[in-house]
Amino acid sequence: MRSLALALAFALTVVVAAAQDAPAPLLTASGTVEKADKESLTVKPRAADGKFQKTLALKVTGTSKVAVLAPQKRDGKVVLTQREAAAQDLIPGQAVAVIYSDAGKDGAVLLSAVAQPAGTK
Repeated sequence: MRSLALALAFALTVVVAAAQDAPAPLLTASGTVEKADKESLTVKPRAADGKFQKTLALKVTGTSKVAVLAPQKRDGKVVLTQREAAAQDLIPGQAVAVIYSDAGKDGAVLLSAVAQPAGTK
């Protein structure tokens, strides 16, 4: 009986450890910036049919990356480049695509965002 209890306790420990080590899912969305500051980015995502979906609030961390698309002309051709930016540089209405992850009770965390230049849809 004692060995069965020990085996059960060990199995439970392994299951809990495996659940903690499971990677958080990667999720994506594209839409428009609703609000942006140094601690959060709120996006109004659009569905494939073009309709707006529920607002998405993302926590900005020290490892979150934000960039703005910066097309350049080189040898007569347009080359798409990215200019590093801060979340608070984004403005309401600006088109943006985000990669984020759900951190459980801490909410959704922004991993990366790329925005169109301000004034471009």
